[in-house]
Amino acid sequence: MASVTLPQTFEAPATPTTLRLARREQLMIGAHIIAALIALMFGIFMGPFQTFHRSPTFVQYFPTIPIFTFYYQAVTAHGVMNALFFTTFFIIGFSYFVTERTLQRPIKSAAMGWAAFVAMAVGLGMMLFVLLTMPQQSAVLYTFYPPTIAPAMFYIGLVLLALGSWLASANIFLTYRDWKREHPNERVPLAVFALIVNFIVWCVATIGVAIEIVFMLLPASLGILKVTDPQLARTLFWFFGHPLVYFWLLPAYVSWYTMLPRQAGGKLFSEPLARVAFIMFVVFSVPVGVHHQFSDPGISASSKGVQTLLTLIVSIPSFMTAFNVGAALENAARNRGAKTLFDWPFKQKWNDPVVAAQLSGMLLFIAGGFSGLINASAQLNATIHNTSWVPAHFHQTLGGAVTLTYIGILYWLLPAIRGRALFSKKMALAQVFTWLIGMTLFGLAMGEAGLQGVPRRALTSQSPYLSPAGAFWLDVTAVSGIILLISSILLYANIIGTLFFSRRPMPEGEVPIETVSGDRTSPLWFERWGIWLGLLGILLLIAYGPVIAEVLDFQLGWNILRYMPTSNAPMP
Repeated sequence: MASVTLPQTFEAPATPTTLRLARREQLMIGAHIIAALIALMFGIFMGPFQTFHRSPTFVQYFPTIPIFTFYYQAVTAHGVMNALFFTTFFIIGFSYFVTERTLQRPIKSAAMGWAAFVAMAVGLGMMLFVLLTMPQQSAVLYTFYPPTIAPAMFYIGLVLLALGSWLASANIFLTYRDWKREHPNERVPLAVFALIVNFIVWCVATIGVAIEIVFMLLPASLGILKVTDPQLARTLFWFFGHPLVYFWLLPAYVSWYTMLPRQAGGKLFSEPLARVAFIMFVVFSVPVGVHHQFSDPGISASSKGVQTLLTLIVSIPSFMTAFNVGAALENAARNRGAKTLFDWPFKQKWNDPVVAAQLSGMLLFIAGGFSGLINASAQLNATIHNTSWVPAHFHQTLGGAVTLTYIGILYWLLPAIRGRALFSKKMALAQVFTWLIGMTLFGLAMGEAGLQGVPRRALTSQSPYLSPAGAFWLDVTAVSGIILLISSILLYANIIGTLFFSRRPMPEGEVPIETVSGDRTSPLWFERWGIWLGLLGILLLIAYGPVIAEVLDFQLGWNILRYMPTSNAPMP
């Protein structure tokens, strides 16, 4: 790793070549990570109780499920806290760390960074307030489709989250711009290259949901609009909703590409190939959201065909990642003594929770990725649409690859923030493997239940039309819920232990970051972002132009009355 030389204006860490953080870094990055963990705490424990509530056998013996008995409120809190607030806080905190340490400079503006954090923190506070004090009225689920309308505070909390994230994105863009001006003929290190890609995807994708909330949902909640257009709202949501998955996934790829090879004891197979994969994400990850609407009647078959093609294309950079990172891990295993064709997966550092968490996430991502290819096909999607197959896929990607990789990052970043060693390595390993087992079982059971016709996001445990096979697999999900509940308790026990009870000093270790790009072959025009934004704009016109024209109905649209989640009667 290249030596770390910091500008005079930068408050140097006490030992710059180690993970130890400066006070300023501890405050800024630590605030984001702690806020992320608070959001996750409210969301993660809602998950197991949903599996209990959906299990016919569990409900038979425990008709009044302890702690939480409101299923749809739990689904809403679980989705909003985990998928929106936890991920956004964590990604921005992690991105600040990676940007500063990679480019050897502070972020462009600390004031802008804190303004972004305060906006998002106020948004988190408002969202927690409305979920806790008005759980029935705010039960609009993670997708918040109209005509069901939540209290205005629900949407204002989301607006503040998006506003703060845009400020954070601008801060990282400006930091990169300053670095590029000083290094016009150098390739930015891969980690920051990938983060720029990620925040471009985020800023483009959030335009859709911002329009939906600001011009449709919030005015409807305030009573300014008396009618709404659900299909237009769904289209705007999924313009954001699917690229959101890549916003979660790409920071995990940053760790897999630029940190894990070093942590595992090897080196990346090909940095130019990695850059090509990230460029493909810029161009292809946004124009694919309509595949979530393959069963919507107002969208033509030709538009769905275009979306099928684009969605299958966006799987290519993930296959490239599997090859590139897999080769890096094989290299690490060969350095650790692997000799045969098939022994290298077993020669990894499975006793290191940082490595084991990321490897476990990759295993889950294999299943999640292939199940996603089923969703991507307009024909096959008709079989599993709106069944529990969909959350099976979703949890193997977000709950598997993303969450476990974030946990792996947390196991080295949290001690660096606290300045103390991880409370218990054994507890961390137990947490990782129980999560791997629980999420594998959950994905299997929910997928099988979906193939038996069990709907998603519906409380069917006592429904007369639930088949015996579907009931069996829902009971299995409750077993997975128990395992995941144990894993969640272990995670937070270790977090609390590290923050408040660890007395051992943080072990000295290298920053798992390259400060100079080792890539000498990628063309410099890879960083001419206008090219990729232009291609993205063309694809958006091809993918969404016809769809928007189809869903905009000036005669029959905008005539659906609003409803509160608690009533079958329209809102006045």
